[in-house]
Amino acid sequence: MAIVLTAIVFHLDVASLEKAQIAVSPSGHYIAYGDETLMLIGDSGTQVVMQNVNIDYRQWIDECAARGIRAVHVWSFMAPRQKQDGSLVEARFGYVYPGITPWKRAASGPLATDQLPRWDLTAFDEGPEGDATHYWPRLRDLCGYAKKKNIIVGYTVFTGWMKGNGGAWPYHPFNEVNGGHLTTFPDAGVTIESPGTEVWQQEWNEAWPDTRKTQWIWERFAKKAIDDLASLGNVFFVYYDEHSYTEGNMGDHFAEFFRSRGAWWVDWSARRGQVDMVYDQHLLTKDGDRGLAGQFNKHPVRPFVGLEEGGTSGFNYTSDLLHILWRYTTAGGHFFHHNDAEQETETTGVMIYDPHVTPAGDEDQVFERLSWLGNASQFFNTHVKNLDALKPNHGFVGKDFFCLADPGREYVVYAPETSPEQFTLDLSDLRGPFAYRFYNPYTGEFLEAVRETSTPILTLVKPNPTAWVLHLFSLEH
Repeated sequence: MAIVLTAIVFHLDVASLEKAQIAVSPSGHYIAYGDETLMLIGDSGTQVVMQNVNIDYRQWIDECAARGIRAVHVWSFMAPRQKQDGSLVEARFGYVYPGITPWKRAASGPLATDQLPRWDLTAFDEGPEGDATHYWPRLRDLCGYAKKKNIIVGYTVFTGWMKGNGGAWPYHPFNEVNGGHLTTFPDAGVTIESPGTEVWQQEWNEAWPDTRKTQWIWERFAKKAIDDLASLGNVFFVYYDEHSYTEGNMGDHFAEFFRSRGAWWVDWSARRGQVDMVYDQHLLTKDGDRGLAGQFNKHPVRPFVGLEEGGTSGFNYTSDLLHILWRYTTAGGHFFHHNDAEQETETTGVMIYDPHVTPAGDEDQVFERLSWLGNASQFFNTHVKNLDALKPNHGFVGKDFFCLADPGREYVVYAPETSPEQFTLDLSDLRGPFAYRFYNPYTGEFLEAVRETSTPILTLVKPNPTAWVLHLFSLEH
C-alpha cells in the first residue's frame, strides 16, 4: 500500500494578502478570503491570550500556521482573579501573572480586589505600537501578525465572564469596588438605556443612570475594537460564544452597531438574518446531532461555526476531538477547538506558551490536536477540488458514515473509528472515470489514488479499523 505524503505549501502574494477581506463565498456556506474559498478550522486561545501578557501568542500563531491552520479565536478579556500578595492565584496559571484588560488602571488611589489600582473605564489600556504588555497594541499585533501568516482571527466581544461566574464578579472592572459603576451582575452589565440609539459620542457624566454608563462603556469598547481591527480584513467579531446566559437588551443593538460599520458579525442562529455567520453550541451528542444536520439548509443561508462544541455534550473533548471535528466539517460547518480548562487540563492548550506555567506533562497531546486541526484544514482548503459546491448528504453512504458531496463530481466521506470496515457509496449521479484516495486524518497523509470507471455503487474497505476520510472525484470535471 503506497503512501503519498502531503506538504504544506502556501504561495503567498504579499500584496494580494494585504488586501484580502473576509467575506461569504458565492454559495453562502463558506468563507471567501482573497482568491480562496475556505472552511475555517482553527484553535482558540479563549481568554488567556488576551489576559496574561506572558502568553507568547506569536509562537502559538506560528505553530498553527506551520500545520496549515487558517484561523484562530480569542475572547476579548477576563479580568485577573488573583491577589498581588499571592494569597489567591488562578489554578491554571499557578502564580501571580501580569494581567491586562481593555481599560487602563488609575495612576493612584484606592485598590481593586486584586490589590492593584482600580480601573478607569473612561480610558483604554493603550501603549506604544508593538508593546504587548498593553491590551490594544497587543491585540492589534496579534491580529496583524496572524494576517501576515494568512490566518483569520475570531474575536469574541462579549463572553462568558458576563455571567460573573467562577468567582469573576468580585474582580470585574464594572464592579464598583474595582472602579466600576455596578453593584450587581449579570443583568445590570447587559442592560443598556437606549437600544437602537447610540450614546458613545456623549461626554461621560457621573450623574448618568447605570444603564447609560453601561451602554457608553460597551459602545466605546466596541467602536475601539472595530476601529483597530476591522480594516485588517482578517477579523470577524462574535457577540457571545454561547447563549446559556442573559444578553439583556443588547443583542440587536450591537448587531446593528457592528454591521453598520462594515464589521463581520457572528451570533447565534436566532439572529440569523442580522449576522454574517451563525454559531450554535452542543449540537453533537453521543446519541445524535441535536440540529447539526439541519444547520446547513436553514434560511437565510449563512456559514455556521462551532465555537464551543463538545465540552458538555456527552463527549470526552480530548479523546473525541477528531470525531467532533470531522462530524462538524462533513456537515458543512466551520469548527474551532475550544482550548479551555474544562476541555483539556488547566495547564495545557495555549497555556504551554507561558514559560512560567509548569506543563501538565501532555504537551505532545496538545501538538497532536493542533496537527489534527491542521490536517483537516489542509484537506478542505488545499486538496478538495471545489469546496463551495459541497453540501452535506449522508444518504450517499450507509449508517455510521458521513458525506459532504457535490453529486456527480466530488465526494468526501468520513468513516469514524467505530464504523464498519466495509461500506458502499452511491455514485449513481456520477458518469465517466473517477479517482478516489483515502486520507489519514491523524497524520495528514493520502494513500495512493485509485482510478475507476463509472459504477452506480462503489464498495470500499477502510485501510484499517481506525478513522479514515475518503476523497472521490470525477476525472471529467
